[in-house]
Amino acid sequence: MKNQVELGLVLSSSHPSGTGSFAYEGSFKIVIQNLAFQKQVSVWVQVGPVWKDILASYSHSLPENNEVWIAPASNSEGEFVAKYTVNGTTYWDNNGGMNYKFPQAFDEFAVLSGKNFPVVLGNASLFSNNLHINLGIQNLDFAKVVGIVFTPDNWITVQTAFAHWDHNMPSGLEVWTVDVPVGSATQIQFAAFYRVHGNEFWDNNFSSNYKVTPTSPQQWGGVA
Repeated sequence: MKNQVELGLVLSSSHPSGTGSFAYEGSFKIVIQNLAFQKQVSVWVQVGPVWKDILASYSHSLPENNEVWIAPASNSEGEFVAKYTVNGTTYWDNNGGMNYKFPQAFDEFAVLSGKNFPVVLGNASLFSNNLHINLGIQNLDFAKVVGIVFTPDNWITVQTAFAHWDHNMPSGLEVWTVDVPVGSATQIQFAAFYRVHGNEFWDNNFSSNYKVTPTSPQQWGGVA
């Protein structure tokens, strides 16, 4: 990871409350470099006219001495930045000075990925000899190539499958879909790629790759 702190993913979803309104659930995922045991990770967020800290809690470790921290969200948040204080220094991810904007969900799911994670796993399933994957893509340009590399035999052989545009989410993120037959494979490992503006971005589950079986689908949170 190039920076000390990077926004990973923001999730927002809603469901009918039974009273004619909607109940919201959401979370912020932040990726940090583990620079010391004592640290504070939070989201500095605008709620109405007030800015405040929403503290994050440790979730799990990642390769290369990185960690994922998660903070709760309620769909009342507006602009925000990721904040990491360690060894007397505070580091920020403020989206290149533009701040992030929380994806407001109404009656459907919304997601926002950080500037350093423009491709994220949506969900993946393996059913009836077919691999189905949805990916969330930041629309950095009309011309783009999205897909996965996958293996049915623990990387003895590797194949590439390209995705196609499916729909846009309320947050502006695009959903691209992969459908590919995989024969009688009982486990598929894969990583997603996104090529745009001469750059190539990956979601490889922080070097762990994704694993999907008929009984173990993968869900939103490709940067976790």
